[in-house]
Amino acid sequence: MDRATNDSVIADSAAPAGAQRSPRQPLGGGERAVSVAAGGLLAGWGIRRGGALGWAAGLAGGLLVARGLAGMAPVRRAFAPSRLEEEEARKRGWSSAAAASWSVTINRPRQELYDFWRNFANLAEIMEYVEKVEVTDETRSEWSVKGPAGVTLKWTALMTEDVPGQRIAWSSEEKAMVKNTGWVEFRDAPAGQGTEVHAVILYKPPAGQTGRMLAKLLHREPTIQLRRDLRRFKQLMEAGEITVNMPQSLVNG
Repeated sequence: MDRATNDSVIADSAAPAGAQRSPRQPLGGGERAVSVAAGGLLAGWGIRRGGALGWAAGLAGGLLVARGLAGMAPVRRAFAPSRLEEEEARKRGWSSAAAASWSVTINRPRQELYDFWRNFANLAEIMEYVEKVEVTDETRSEWSVKGPAGVTLKWTALMTEDVPGQRIAWSSEEKAMVKNTGWVEFRDAPAGQGTEVHAVILYKPPAGQTGRMLAKLLHREPTIQLRRDLRRFKQLMEAGEITVNMPQSLVNG
């Protein structure tokens, strides 16, 4: 459960003439409003424009909107990082972390599901934005993932834990374009109903807390994608194929 956050209320005040704002000093009320309004206009133009330039404008506009909203206490509370995100960011020295956690029950034996996941090359079949995973040795794999505006993001992942039939954990190397880590666990479901698969994925948002908030506002947060990927995993393991257009009930869990 997310930890409750107590925000201190900081009165808006104008900085002295010629003074420079500290990077951590909150925006004033007027500046927040301007940031939200300007960001909305820029994002709208970017959506209408389309293409790489439009995408860049839309992203910049979205970041301005998120920046303005971030200064509002109710919004900060709504988008406050979870305890897991805070702990992982602190442990790994990241400025912030975005976490996804989801579980699904699959009517297949635990060992079979573990064996599929243990070969990381298979994950390109179930993870929507993964283009390719090339296993280079027993512990390392090279990942190619679809990024914004057609950009391919690549990194090397190192397997950090492997408990046959039960748990697999991994972490990207320090120089990765997108720093990330995660684990997946396989447990026997009650009453012989197959296997409970529980996955957790964390990554360092490229734009820090603002980028994390923007992802939530655009419904591109990792939990939504992880939920879709696990549903695809369930379809492939139970039916032998993945339905291209999943029913909304499956997408929403």
